[in-house]
Amino acid sequence: MIKEALLKKNKKYISEKNILASKKIIENDLVSNFKMYYDEGLVHINSEVLSEDYFSTYNNSIEVDVKTKALIASYCTCEDYEKNEFRKDNYICKHLAGTFYKFLSELENSKDLKEKFENNIENKKVFKSNDNILNLLLEEENKEEIKLEVYINRVGIKNNITAEFKIGLKGLSSNKSYVVKDINQLLISINNRIPIKYGKDFIFDLRHQRLGIKENKIISLIEKIKDVENLQLNFVRRQDKFIDGKTLLIPDFLLREFFYIISKNRVYLNEGFFYRPVETEIICDKPNIQFTLKELSNEYILTIDEGLPEILDKKNTVFLYGSSIYIPNFDFCYNISKYIKAFDGNNSISLDKEDEFRILSNLLPKLYTLSDYVNVNKKIKEKIVKEDVKFCFYFDKINKDITLVLKVKYGAHEFNIFHEYKNKIIYRDYNKEAEVLSSLRSLGFEASGDKFYLLLGDDYIFNFFKNEIDKLQEIGEVFYSENFKIIKQVNNKNIVGQIEAGKYDYLEFKFKIADISNDEIKNILLAFKDNLKYYKLRDGEYLDLEEIELRNFLKLLDVLSIDNDIDDDNKLIFNKNKSVFINDFIKDNNLRYIKGKNELTKIQKKIKDVKKINFKEPLALNADLRAYQKEGYNWLKTMDYLGFGGILGDEMGLGKTIQAITFILSTLPSKTIIVAPTSLIYNWSNEIEKFAPGIKYAVLNGTKEDRLNIINNICEYDVFITTYNILKRDLELYSDINFDYCFIDEAQYIKNSSSQNALSVKKIQANRKFALTGTPIENSVLELWSIFDFIMPGYLFDEKRFSVRYYKKLHESNEVLEELNMLINPFILRRYKKDVIKELPSKIEKKLLVSMSDEQEKVYGIYADYAKKLIEKKVKDDELSNSKIEILSYITKLRQICLDPSVLINDYIGSSGKIDSLIELLNQGIEEGHKILVFSQFTSVLKNISKKLEYEKIAYSYLDGSIPSEKRIQLIDEFNNGNNSVFLISLKAGGTGLNLTSADIVIHFDPWWNPAVEDQATDRAHRFGQKNIVEVIKLISKNTIEEKIVELQDEKRKLIEKIIDNEMDTSKINALSEEDILNLFSIG
Repeated sequence: MIKEALLKKNKKYISEKNILASKKIIENDLVSNFKMYYDEGLVHINSEVLSEDYFSTYNNSIEVDVKTKALIASYCTCEDYEKNEFRKDNYICKHLAGTFYKFLSELENSKDLKEKFENNIENKKVFKSNDNILNLLLEEENKEEIKLEVYINRVGIKNNITAEFKIGLKGLSSNKSYVVKDINQLLISINNRIPIKYGKDFIFDLRHQRLGIKENKIISLIEKIKDVENLQLNFVRRQDKFIDGKTLLIPDFLLREFFYIISKNRVYLNEGFFYRPVETEIICDKPNIQFTLKELSNEYILTIDEGLPEILDKKNTVFLYGSSIYIPNFDFCYNISKYIKAFDGNNSISLDKEDEFRILSNLLPKLYTLSDYVNVNKKIKEKIVKEDVKFCFYFDKINKDITLVLKVKYGAHEFNIFHEYKNKIIYRDYNKEAEVLSSLRSLGFEASGDKFYLLLGDDYIFNFFKNEIDKLQEIGEVFYSENFKIIKQVNNKNIVGQIEAGKYDYLEFKFKIADISNDEIKNILLAFKDNLKYYKLRDGEYLDLEEIELRNFLKLLDVLSIDNDIDDDNKLIFNKNKSVFINDFIKDNNLRYIKGKNELTKIQKKIKDVKKINFKEPLALNADLRAYQKEGYNWLKTMDYLGFGGILGDEMGLGKTIQAITFILSTLPSKTIIVAPTSLIYNWSNEIEKFAPGIKYAVLNGTKEDRLNIINNICEYDVFITTYNILKRDLELYSDINFDYCFIDEAQYIKNSSSQNALSVKKIQANRKFALTGTPIENSVLELWSIFDFIMPGYLFDEKRFSVRYYKKLHESNEVLEELNMLINPFILRRYKKDVIKELPSKIEKKLLVSMSDEQEKVYGIYADYAKKLIEKKVKDDELSNSKIEILSYITKLRQICLDPSVLINDYIGSSGKIDSLIELLNQGIEEGHKILVFSQFTSVLKNISKKLEYEKIAYSYLDGSIPSEKRIQLIDEFNNGNNSVFLISLKAGGTGLNLTSADIVIHFDPWWNPAVEDQATDRAHRFGQKNIVEVIKLISKNTIEEKIVELQDEKRKLIEKIIDNEMDTSKINALSEEDILNLFSIG
């Protein structure tokens, strides 16, 4: 623990370079004359370190504060230390680092020094604990538990029930208990925590003892009886006391409750019951009375073999039978009372034989409900049917009502449960019959006459016959009349579907579902879209919309009918561009009964066999295409041939431009317009001149007059190249032009469907449209919709329908994701460098956690605490959703403080831990001969870094959004071919269109919310033409909001994999949400 604390506190003084060098010093045992000692709160460390060439020796000294664990002084005689001694606080060279790590290992062996550190560890409490509250919650835990024993007496002429109590400690080996001589005194003691001495070995004291749950219940009942006593004193002058010394008189109306409460304690029947106390059991059940019924020549005799129970209360609810107390259910209490009265103290009664039928059909079954021990003689057994009962349920429809007749079956004898069977005396199992009747009522059936009716509405009826009917089938047999049709069976035998060629680029789908009318099918589909579980047909039958085969067919109709209605002939029309999706859908859902799938298969085969198709490359092309680029060219040609648009979504650096130029060249003579970011238009012109000089192109980037002149002379050009910004201004000039092809580069520029960029390019008229982008999705699938709305308007439906169907439900189930994948995959060609360019060097990514300077930490802590309190208040006041702009401004401030507080605070004079770490990395990289790209979102931070580079005399290039596009190409050439080792680039300005393969280290100075933007920036170096392994370093400030941003990046990365690469991850995708904001500060 001490070692970890020292490392954590002082690692910020040691650079990564010196850490690696110190390890070699330790491994080669170059530290000698090592000494350490304690003096007045400081540990002094001295040593000599031999150089790696064994020619020089360096003297080292370090002082460590025991209390703070901080390194407060250091010294080394080496040249590196002398150079940096005054530039940095407590500079640690590699020799000092070796000495420090030697100290950490030796500390384990020094007990005295170790104790000095341990005695000074500050145990800071994170949470306040309220000992009083904790004691209140746990004070009873270790106290001894009190036990109460109850002695029941029966006294006086009225046989009143009284109780006396004994008290003691639970679990004592002697099991000794003491008579409670004064119940009132006990109550006072309990309520006031006053001790009572009951014997020399036992004092009742609730300060040190506790009452268990059952004892507390008894005390509560005693207090209740005392309240009744006090209440009666107000109305009656003279009466018997309920509490008299040690005796508690139990009011008759509380007798059943009293016995129930004491049933868990030891209870004894005392005076008035037996000649000595007898322990009794209180049973919440009926007593097992034994009845015998015999048939004699002229009478029936009913005998009680062991007598009837004795009633203890006036309401006949508590009974004494043998030595046990019984508290049975009220039905038993009511019925047994009649028998007790009839027997009137005798053991048998005589019944007239003339009442034989009533005796055998009514009385005998009743006896079985009262007792499990009923004996009959042989003559009686021959006159009755005694078989297990079986149940038969008969369903029918009378008008629109569902009726049920319940019949019972004893042996061969079946009859309505509400009727009496007249042909023979049947012993009926009334208990079981009652259970079944109760089950029917619980299932919603209401009895009327000798039938049951189910009148609970369509939802309940459908659910019952689909999911609950098995409950009746478990009880007995279920039968349906011929008129009774409840759930219509639909399967592949009565569904018909036929696909046929239609007009132009459309196909027709004709279908039929069983014998259901055409107009009802529209309503069925509406019910399915509303996620209803069933649809009720006009004839009263229910259609189960969750039945798998019907559901799969309705899903197909649902997709096909999004943009069109079903006509009166049950026919749907859909565009051929959905052929691949529909064909896959039919296969995946096993809709084999659909005919005419050949029309779909033809189109799908052409798209899937792109690798086998070999369109001839234009002879005028001055380039040797790689295999994957030929495939991309063939894919574009296939899409064009089939009449579809598409997205060429190759990873950055794979040459999307050359593939597009090859395609354009192959289509000549044709008219094409290319829309690209301003920074890329000259890249397009250079590439055309280089690879396809035969293409006549014009760059529309001059004055409006120049642009108008070019447009008016369109016949002289094959290709127009313009920017998104200029297109917005020139849109009217293109209103009468219909291009053959339209390409948009960096298509993420139209990810916002309501932006002017998106609205403008979608107004360009072209026979075929293609989009080029390395990041089809950055934050949301709605961005993908916007691009598809450009290449094939309507293919992914309108934005509202797409949002409802996919965007809002994307996180709900894999089914939605699978359907979206099936729709988009045929029209996106996406390859990765690792898959197609085997010779491209690998990319090594690592996250480097760096510590902030002490001053920086203080500033960050103040801002972070304020931001957290602000957010907590907004959450508490339910104002978070209305305060996002304010909160995001504080998040931005925190991010800037992580980088360099001086960009936010004008008078900040401290250092930046991250900039210091960056300079170390740059120096190390330059020494090793690397060229380095440094990206940041904040130009103010880049400018501060540039000042630091000038101070360090590091030659660098600089690019942000203020640099014009013509100048950028010059900057790139100078960096690639010149002596500058570092290129500072703003993420927004340099994320696209730059080829910087001379660099092989990429440093992301600060993390951005969207990893795709960072990846784009990284691929300025990691692209075709790179010959070295590219090292990507992400600098992350430790214990700050930046670590949370990296976590969000990982979730965003799953988005692209999930939608474009078809990996089934179910994490939710969205822009920065309220939940994201709370997670940044670990709130909620």
